[in-house]
Amino acid sequence: MQGLNREGEQANNSVSLLISMLVRYPELATINFDPRRQSLKFTFLLTRVLSEEEFGAFRARLLDSLSAYAWLEGLDVSTTEVGLTKYGDVSVVEVVRDVRSLSQGEVSLTIDLIRGLFASTLVVDRGESVQEDELAAQEELIEQMLEDLRESRSDKNLIAFREEGRVLVFNK
Repeated sequence: MQGLNREGEQANNSVSLLISMLVRYPELATINFDPRRQSLKFTFLLTRVLSEEEFGAFRARLLDSLSAYAWLEGLDVSTTEVGLTKYGDVSVVEVVRDVRSLSQGEVSLTIDLIRGLFASTLVVDRGESVQEDELAAQEELIEQMLEDLRESRSDKNLIAFREEGRVLVFNK
């Protein structure tokens, strides 16, 4: 019975992490957790089509920034992927990171960079506003849940997204 409780706790921690990230960062459209690769995929929506040149410049800047962050923090990063998919007049930017070396600070850096470069076209959920002190508490919680996820071996392939002001999480 104890194994079942531990497995359930790991799944709850993973779900809680995805929910907390979507609540804290309204710029995130979806988050996927892939237990096989031990990675998180962050998806951002832009209301225009990025040219290959724009995406290439963004990708290079993001990878340089994340590399510098990893060096400053002494992290050994194994997975960083940045992709672009175009659907009609919408661009979908995806960033994949390994959970082992991902930190809350890096998530903030990624989102700040995307927000700074694409502010006018980035789709942002304008739900309830969160107070500044609540943001700091959310960030601490996210960092702790990332640590828990690194130590656990959850096998649940999860996707979290927003729909009509709610955060939904599904096991894929």
